[in-house]
Amino acid sequence: MNIGGPRQATLLSALLLEQDSIVPVNRLFEALWDEDPPRTARNQVQICVSSIRHRVSAASGRNLISTQSPGYVLRLGEDTLDSRDFETAVAQARRLAAVGEDARAVEEYDRALAMWRGSALSGIDSPLIQRAVVNLEELRIAAVEERVEAELRAEPRQQTIGELISLTREYPLREHLQALLITALHNAGRRAEALEVYRGTRATLIDQLGIEPGPELQRLHLAILNNDHMQRSNAHRDPAALSGPATAYRRVTQPQPAASRPEQPGVAVPRMLPAAVPDFTGRRILLEALVGTGTPPASSVRIVYGRGGVGKTALAVQAAHQLAASYPDGQLFARLRSGNRQVNPANVLERFLRLLGVDSSSIPEDLEQRAELYRNLLGDRRVLIVLDDAGSEQQVMQLLPGNPKCSVLVTSRRRLTGIPATSRHEVPAMSEDTAVELLTRILGAQRIDAEPEAVHQLCDLCENLPLALRIAAARLADRPHRAVADQVERLRDSSRRLEELDHGGLGLRASIALTYDTLSPDARRLLRLLAISDSPSFASWVAAPLLQTDVHYAQELMEELAEAYLIDTERTSDAAPIRYRFYDIVRPFARERLVMEEGPEDRYEALERLTGALVFLAREAHIREYSGDYLLPTSGAARWALPHPLVDRLLHDPLAWYEQERHCLSTTVRQAAAAGLAEHAWELAISCVALYETRSYFADWRETHEAALRAVCRARDQRGEAAIRYSLGSLFMFEQQNTPAMRHFQQALALYRKLDEDHGAALVLRNMAVLDRRGGKLAEAVERWEEALAVFEVVSDQIAEAHVLYSLAQVHLDRGDDGAAAHVLERAEEICERTGNHRVGAQVQKQIGELRIRAGELDRAARAYTNVLTATRTTGDQVGECYGMIGLATVDLRRGDGEAAMRALLEALTLAEVTNDHVAHCRSLLALVEADMAVGRPETAATHAETAVRLAREVGANPLIAQTLVARAGAHEAAAEAQQARELLYTPPDERRSRRRPGRHTGGGGHPAAG
Repeated sequence: MNIGGPRQATLLSALLLEQDSIVPVNRLFEALWDEDPPRTARNQVQICVSSIRHRVSAASGRNLISTQSPGYVLRLGEDTLDSRDFETAVAQARRLAAVGEDARAVEEYDRALAMWRGSALSGIDSPLIQRAVVNLEELRIAAVEERVEAELRAEPRQQTIGELISLTREYPLREHLQALLITALHNAGRRAEALEVYRGTRATLIDQLGIEPGPELQRLHLAILNNDHMQRSNAHRDPAALSGPATAYRRVTQPQPAASRPEQPGVAVPRMLPAAVPDFTGRRILLEALVGTGTPPASSVRIVYGRGGVGKTALAVQAAHQLAASYPDGQLFARLRSGNRQVNPANVLERFLRLLGVDSSSIPEDLEQRAELYRNLLGDRRVLIVLDDAGSEQQVMQLLPGNPKCSVLVTSRRRLTGIPATSRHEVPAMSEDTAVELLTRILGAQRIDAEPEAVHQLCDLCENLPLALRIAAARLADRPHRAVADQVERLRDSSRRLEELDHGGLGLRASIALTYDTLSPDARRLLRLLAISDSPSFASWVAAPLLQTDVHYAQELMEELAEAYLIDTERTSDAAPIRYRFYDIVRPFARERLVMEEGPEDRYEALERLTGALVFLAREAHIREYSGDYLLPTSGAARWALPHPLVDRLLHDPLAWYEQERHCLSTTVRQAAAAGLAEHAWELAISCVALYETRSYFADWRETHEAALRAVCRARDQRGEAAIRYSLGSLFMFEQQNTPAMRHFQQALALYRKLDEDHGAALVLRNMAVLDRRGGKLAEAVERWEEALAVFEVVSDQIAEAHVLYSLAQVHLDRGDDGAAAHVLERAEEICERTGNHRVGAQVQKQIGELRIRAGELDRAARAYTNVLTATRTTGDQVGECYGMIGLATVDLRRGDGEAAMRALLEALTLAEVTNDHVAHCRSLLALVEADMAVGRPETAATHAETAVRLAREVGANPLIAQTLVARAGAHEAAAEAQQARELLYTPPDERRSRRRPGRHTGGGGHPAAG
């Protein structure tokens, strides 16, 4: 069937890939135009859908595509897709293979793979579609691998090797395919060819990726080198099992009792400590704590714990070697983890008993009996036992001796608080100096000294972890031509960091995976979902919306991750709640697992829930800060409500909560905007203005709103666009950028009037009037304020009403109409007292203070300005605090205390400079001019006046410019008079008379007396 042009084919592909699911219009935009849809994108999508509907209906007689907010859904009914049939057939083949019916499984795999007729969705070059195609291709090649495995188990044919050779040439970096080929060649007796395939694969991996082969290939290689026979009867799914490499690997690596040791019980003296690290660096204090005087206290159990890769094992082994002489009856060592599994303590006891001289036939089967025999053998001996990488208390308890003469060192990634221990020692990351020392030992001083800054950055990127540092240093040692700075650049790319920290069998990914695999399923999922957020840190409650669970259980999971050293805790102060953050090295791992184990829809929904929770909290904080649901437009964004007791605890100080979540809020706005959650993005951005305005975080204000504006414009969300443009206009207004502010206000006003939203339009008019006043257009300003006031009274927005009354009072004060100003200020003050709004109340009190000064009521003015300071310091409003200081300084000046005024004004000037508020800065300077004049410093007054004029002109406020010009003229006049007075004071009397009478002549020359 002819679908139409490429655009129709792309759109239909997007719908088919998500059959029976709603595909949002935004995702169709992305499929067709990536990140740059045209303004007519929605209309074009509608036309394409209509065209496809018509063609499909003509061919099938059915309408398969329906419109369902927020997009379209394609339902095939009883029909199905090739991809679904393929997945069904593969699932059936896997079931057959799982019960040992490999021949039938091969037939089912063949049936599934026969459905492929070339590349999926070929000819469609949309990046979104191609990403989905990659997933389909991965399913196909996985099925190919599984088919070959089944054939090798069932009845391998000679042609299987030929198929594998072709596949490995097509996919040279798929290690599992290479392992299958090696297995097939070995089974066919072609051992030399199998080894050559391994060598070629290893060379390719090192050359193209800079990594060694993984454990599967390494085990196979070792098995072949040891000439193991293939154990076809034991073969299942793992090609390593086909060749028996696990047996070979154990035989090569498992320590065996020395031939010279006596084999009688109670006589053998095991010396099982692994070699100490030759270049062990630092850890002096920890070593001293572990070793002490050389003989630990009786019944010593010391636990060494810390995050993976921090050097716990190296430290414990180093300490054990120093202690060994104090334990003449031997030293036992056991790793309590094998791969991603905890080793059964029964197996450890079996090995220990053999090392202590017990014959295999005499070792009991029961765990308790083995533990009793173990304790009995150690009953009168001095033995040091090192238990490395313990996973739980239960694993360790049976391995503890009963003899107080023995000593135990335990290393773990957990604190193991359930074990009665003599001492516990947390191993932190190295200090930077020690990290540099370690790198110097591996790479040499010359190479380290040549790039000190790059070395510092390398240590930082490796988080000063010994394992990460050793891997990075090993890579550099293998590549002497590579600069340290080059390695730093590779590590900066978080998507490549784990690959760069993998070398020669050592790897951060494997180390983190060991810890990850020990977590509970919910904790593993939480670690993955936490990686959705780009925020540098997060509160404990975020786990609740991410996992859709209650906050108490969420907290337990957060603590589980922290105890496993996969996330870290941080606290800015004793009063601040604990926050969590990823270790930089763990975040890439979590993101890998997120993509591997969570589907796109799951990731999208988790981000939506997290953003919805932040919208809920930010809106509630805004309401509490403003004492009501004022100045805050709402969207249709879904919210995730948190329990009231938690909300009350979090938001008892709304601005403090905003401050704690500042970076998380800004980051989430940008993420929501990029993900197409336009309503979430713009409402969250608007809700944060309470913080941005109070603390003058203008950069955050701009970045979040510009991101939200792009999102709402893409989504054609006019309400969102109006709200964001109104807020952006307010930002430019605060920054004294009047032209862009007015442009945004005009666009917002037009949108609100188009939407018949009078309240939004009135909010915009209120701020446009502020710009009118700045430009000297008082009549226009008053007209707009009165129009807005009428709306606020109707909709009962009392805070906005108080704002307008405050502004009108300022106009009356400017005109000298103190009576009218007092009337409107009384109304504004009453509103603020009734609503409990401190922010607007402070502004009203400032105006009342100015009114009282003009009336000569200095005590009442001082009380008003003190109220301003109390309110602004409570909310952290530094700009408002600056105005309060200016007001109190003015009262001091009127009382004749110029020095007190000067001190207050210098403090106000500092606040104005810190907040970068030009108007407050200018007002501070104007007050300083008056204070300078009062204390007899006219020249200083002139300097302050010049700066005030410059700032007023930058602001562009005509009334303020006029005031600064008047102040400058007065200051310069006073400075000139002061200068003339000084000159007359130090001039001789005759010369002074001459200067007073410049017209006198001294003789017939006719020249005036110069004097």
